Amino acid sequence: MATRRERIPGEITTTSWFIAGTRGPDPACSMNGWRWEMHVNRRAVRRLGRFAAWAAVSLLAFGSYAQEYSPIETLKQRDAALRALDGAATEAAMDSLVRHAVVSGFDFERHSRISLGRHWRERTDTEREEFVSVLRRWTESRALDKLRKRSDRTTYDGEETRGSRSLVRTTVWYKGTKTLVDYKMELKAGEWLIYDMVIDGASVALANRDAFYKKISRTSYDELLNTLRAKTLEIE
Repeated sequence: MATRRERIPGEITTTSWFIAGTRGPDPACSMNGWRWEMHVNRRAVRRLGRFAAWAAVSLLAFGSYAQEYSPIETLKQRDAALRALDGAATEAAMDSLVRHAVVSGFDFERHSRISLGRHWRERTDTEREEFVSVLRRWTESRALDKLRKRSDRTTYDGEETRGSRSLVRTTVWYKGTKTLVDYKMELKAGEWLIYDMVIDGASVALANRDAFYKKISRTSYDELLNTLRAKTLEIE
């Protein structure tokens, strides 16, 4: 089944919704009699686990770029710098680079807010800060674990930018497999920051949200944090 690229499930259903900043259906709700999960490309969701960590390396590397670059140029500059460094740096140096870039190149507060959904509104400011820290470390560790799984080739298929929001579309080739990767970006303090990726039609943040909702409903919010911490330690 071909992936309809313009249909982004959950938070963003169409490009026009995204540009307007309109929120899509909550994954806990239903639409037209179908539960949210039915709108997700299941093959794409299965691939998220394999591909998202590699993509995180790419999006985190070399941080953010100033407003002088367009969103698509920001990604091109990042990829060029990453490829120039490949093979020249030690593993420790690359680890340090990615860890630093996590802070400067990615909007983890917004990514966390989307990932936690309605449970974010129930958290205190202190709890929110704690969740952002835990999710950041978990994502960072997954990225480092897959550090060498980079694309063989990336094509930049275009961007749609209006005001401070942008959607950059790319196609990634890895070991003969084609994957559509769209980056959701926002301009903050003069820098384009990535806060989510849509991989073959499936949002990483919304996939997180689906898993987090299930974990919280079956156990508790505290147990979700404990699980994320444990998984992080397993990787490290």
